[in-house]
Amino acid sequence: MIAKLHLLMNELDHSRLEKLIDDEQYAKMPVAEALAERLNNADVVSPQDVPADLVSMHSRVKFRDLKAGIQLEKELVYPRNLNPEATDQLSILAPLGAALLGARVGQEVHWQMPNGKDAALVVDEILHQPEAAGELHR
Repeated sequence: MIAKLHLLMNELDHSRLEKLIDDEQYAKMPVAEALAERLNNADVVSPQDVPADLVSMHSRVKFRDLKAGIQLEKELVYPRNLNPEATDQLSILAPLGAALLGARVGQEVHWQMPNGKDAALVVDEILHQPEAAGELHR
């Protein structure tokens, strides 16, 4: 189960994520089902109205895993953009990726991993956010 954060997102990402989780390849994944629930309740705004401190698709985020006590830096990507050899990317269909979506700098996020263990992180910094960089129609 992913975090129960209220989701604010841009209309392009919202539309793309709806299509992604409707794809039969992903639709039955537990994370896709939880993400669908968040999308249904999301506030959808135009790309230029996305706050600069919010994690959106293709944001590069620095965050701390509160359970492991380590800091990570990842780019939140769609599965089709995921380079299997890259260590600095995170799929939106990974529980951690879905939990990060919509988080804001300074916010603590809690969710449950597939193995039933609780996980927690805090967003320290957004190093790159497409909307803030003017990449409104990427």
